[in-house]
Amino acid sequence: MDIKWNKDILDLSSLQELSRRNPDAFERYLRQFQELIPGRIEALEESLSAGERKMVRQILHKMSPQLQFFGIPDVLAPIKRLEHEYETIELSDLQQLVEVVVERLSTAIVEVDNILDTYF
Repeated sequence: MDIKWNKDILDLSSLQELSRRNPDAFERYLRQFQELIPGRIEALEESLSAGERKMVRQILHKMSPQLQFFGIPDVLAPIKRLEHEYETIELSDLQQLVEVVVERLSTAIVEVDNILDTYF
């Protein structure tokens, strides 16, 4: 199956390798992303609003491996920074970095939805 995606939003080549190019496994990973990420975005935003820096860090840390497989550009650097500086970073910088991550993830969700609607 020749699946096409917007490479500015996702790079699913690692996911293809992980799924051994099995369309069923590939679809399963996409659906898992589709199910998990919106809830994690919500938890991230709630934790940020409540000023729970440690929880923000934990949520981002949990998402990191999955985001690597989905090759979402420009999210790993802010996540790594937040993992190390979550206690000392200015609140405005923390909010700005989380906003970047949420924006990228939201765009990725739309792209995953499009892939699922088109190919599965």
